[in-house]
Amino acid sequence: MGRFLPFLIWFKNYDANTLKADLIAGLTVAVVLVPQSMAYALIAGLPPVYGLYAASIPVIIAALFGSSPQLATGPVAIVAFLTFSSLISYAKPGEEKFIELAILMAFLVGIIQLFMGLFRLGFLVSFVSHAVVLGFTNAAAIIIASTQVPALLGIKVEQKELIFQNIYEIVKNLPSTNPYTLTIGLSSIVIILGLRKINRNFPSALFAVVLFTTLSYFFSFESYGIKLVGDIPKGLPFPSMPTIDLDLLDRVLGKAFIIAVVGFMEAYAIAKFIASQTKQKLDVNQELIGQGLANLVGSFFKSFPVSGSFSRSAVNFQAGAKTGMSNIISALFVITTLLFVAPLLYYLPRAVLSAIVITAVIGLIQPKKILHLWRTNKYDGISALATFSLSFIMKPDYAIFIGIFISLSLFLWRSLHPRIVVLARDPATKTFVNAEATGLPTCPQLEFVRPEASLYYANAENVLEELKQMATAKPALKYLVIDGESINYMDGTALELLEEFVEELRKKNVELVFVNLKRPVVESMERYGLLKKLGKENLMPSKGYALGELFKRIDHSYCVRMCHYALFSECYTIKEYVEFKQSSKNPIKELYERLSEYEDIEVFVGKGYGLLLLKAEGVEIELKVSDFYTDGRGFYVPSSKLLRKDGQVISLGLLCNQKACNMKNGFVFLGADIEDMHKNLVKLIK
Repeated sequence: MGRFLPFLIWFKNYDANTLKADLIAGLTVAVVLVPQSMAYALIAGLPPVYGLYAASIPVIIAALFGSSPQLATGPVAIVAFLTFSSLISYAKPGEEKFIELAILMAFLVGIIQLFMGLFRLGFLVSFVSHAVVLGFTNAAAIIIASTQVPALLGIKVEQKELIFQNIYEIVKNLPSTNPYTLTIGLSSIVIILGLRKINRNFPSALFAVVLFTTLSYFFSFESYGIKLVGDIPKGLPFPSMPTIDLDLLDRVLGKAFIIAVVGFMEAYAIAKFIASQTKQKLDVNQELIGQGLANLVGSFFKSFPVSGSFSRSAVNFQAGAKTGMSNIISALFVITTLLFVAPLLYYLPRAVLSAIVITAVIGLIQPKKILHLWRTNKYDGISALATFSLSFIMKPDYAIFIGIFISLSLFLWRSLHPRIVVLARDPATKTFVNAEATGLPTCPQLEFVRPEASLYYANAENVLEELKQMATAKPALKYLVIDGESINYMDGTALELLEEFVEELRKKNVELVFVNLKRPVVESMERYGLLKKLGKENLMPSKGYALGELFKRIDHSYCVRMCHYALFSECYTIKEYVEFKQSSKNPIKELYERLSEYEDIEVFVGKGYGLLLLKAEGVEIELKVSDFYTDGRGFYVPSSKLLRKDGQVISLGLLCNQKACNMKNGFVFLGADIEDMHKNLVKLIK
């Protein structure tokens, strides 16, 4: 029963304490919800009262049928803006036709979300990347703020589809600015931000509404040319079927899908965050049903599209809400406002609502997050910046579509050209690591590689072509070992190309070996017949096992004559090299004394001279006693040793390559004695 009526779960352990917590949280959210919902209606191009309609019945329905007890549904800035930008081509904001289309949009959004929830299609939301949403949110916040400037200045501007057109209209009408309206608008911004800074939980927006509504009533603001909210119908509208314009239905349906997905993503993101704090179970499909029903039922009560609010959900959670009853209490407060307080809102200056919008969307402008995304992952950074930029030069819903296309295209590109990591064995830890990152050399006869993706029809040719180039670059190569740790499946095309690849390698006297293959992949190879072609002896359980077996088969005379390294422990069985061993001498005390003489190097030492920490010019190295190795003639440190350079974690081997210092068999040479060691360390970090 809880599957269809999730609110029944609330009442299993509901008591007076839970009701008290929900009541406090509900009233706390309500004092934010009333002014915000009226302000967000203006963003959607609707009279303020439609914000109150959207903050009543839809809130109750979402609370009853959603899976997150703390998610506060209602009007939100981004969804309101998308509604406005989607409909402005078909009707003038505020007019009856525009209002009908906004209500129809809620109806369509509700059907789409409900359909996705009932048929468990919540996974489709994952195709809209966080990068696209982040880029659009930042752009939308700026555009939303710009749409509120005319009301803040007291000028009349015809709303256009594109932001630069609106900015031109604003600049053209600047001489008509009403100084009284501007004073009220700026004062509202100062009051809201100032009170918020003093006490984040204080209902600063509601305070501004009450203050300026009262002043407007006693000082007749309307006589100074200040535009007021005007008459607000008393009570809830009688439920009625939304007007369906068949001529425009096909044109707005695609836009409704964007609003449905983006709106739900905003709701689900905050719901997921709260669930991680409360450890409550969150069902993505049930949440879609809740949001879908909220929009669908809300459209019968003249609501425009709604979603979960980041800010109000956070307030609800912080205020101690336990169940969805807190949201029902908030909605009842709004209904009470419609029934008894609505006539008093006649005197509310519209500039105050614009100030509420501007102060609300300021927090959505987060350029640091986009820059962080760019530094973290260039592909995500491109998607975010592209969506952000396109939102200013075309319709926002088009920008989102193109952003999604770019994001998916970049994902496919990465899938088509997966990274292939060349592996080398760390002589200190005996584990296989990234050869390029650590600066470790690789064996001329044994090449270990790890493709970081499954192999299928689209990428198999690219992967094998890169492997061919690797094999060609090593004339002495005997075995190409593929680590299948990241290969979850192979399709028929990949198996066919692999079969050809095995034959090509054998013509060059190179054998292909697989290690760490998952059982389903092995079964696919067996069914296709590739395992027979490959030979079961070339299918091995691990890299370590493969190394032990394959080392016996390679040309040892070549190792002695041509190879200058001793990369594996096995190398010492056929070469006369002295094996590296951990140093029995602790050089840290003497190094500390020498390095402390340098004013531009920060030197720290651990208890009992167990470690040495060096900092200079963005480089930070921590050396422990166990990091020092010797071959009997000098001191070495493993090239796989990690350090920090300009905030990035890199290996000592990579730094050594940049500084052109001496390396031997995967170890960085520090020096024969303390004098050499301290000088070479100074060269490394400066």
